Amino acid sequence: MRILLTNDDGYLAAGIKAVYANLVNAGHEVVIVAPERNSSGAGQSIAVYNPISITQFEEKIYFVSSTPADSVRLGLQYVYKSPDNYPDLVVSGVNMGENVGEDVLYSGTVGAAREASLHGIPALAFSTNGINKETHNKFDHLQSAARIVGELVAKVEANLKQLPKVFVWNINIPNVAYEQIKGYETTKLGLRPLHRPLMEQVTPRGNIIYWQGYSSEPENCELGTDLAVYLKQEKVSITPLEVLPTDYSQMPIIEALTN
Repeated sequence: MRILLTNDDGYLAAGIKAVYANLVNAGHEVVIVAPERNSSGAGQSIAVYNPISITQFEEKIYFVSSTPADSVRLGLQYVYKSPDNYPDLVVSGVNMGENVGEDVLYSGTVGAAREASLHGIPALAFSTNGINKETHNKFDHLQSAARIVGELVAKVEANLKQLPKVFVWNINIPNVAYEQIKGYETTKLGLRPLHRPLMEQVTPRGNIIYWQGYSSEPENCELGTDLAVYLKQEKVSITPLEVLPTDYSQMPIIEALTN
């Protein structure tokens, strides 16, 4: 397959390098177009008032001075030139850090995949992480995660004609050895309790600044959610996402209220 590979951790991140190697070794034609710097939490944001640039780092590797979504947008325009030449698939990740529940609203990894879908390209967003302080922000089983990416891409390739023309899947991989992964589970998004409060800090010059608080882990999760699967750290969870999030159930209520 012809694949545009991106992420939100930056083009030099260990995760994207491992996935790139796995996909290339599997015979795919892969081009990396990713942010120059870590863009975690960028969502699907784009640069509006700042110009952006794209730089070729190596033959098949480019970095963009903006967000993951802009990396996809500019990559398609600059590298692939024309919709007739667009890649078959966009792969985003593998992200260092889970993206479950409401994370998909903030995630640059998922934002890049959503952006691809707006251009008519199916996309997979991959994330992995540990669930405790010892393994957080650390790849303990990166090769295992990269192997899952390659495995799932192969499944998509083999069944591409049976799949929708455009789709976005959010995928979370357990932070365990490949041999310990017990398969896949199709899930819906869960919802964690709100993030912990922002942490206040005083700078050496006496200014007050704030750091984002840690995410909260729920004690109980609804079965069938990505959260429930993630907390068990046994299976790969796959959540299909809507491209446009219209709440159709409220439409008749609004119609009745306004007319």
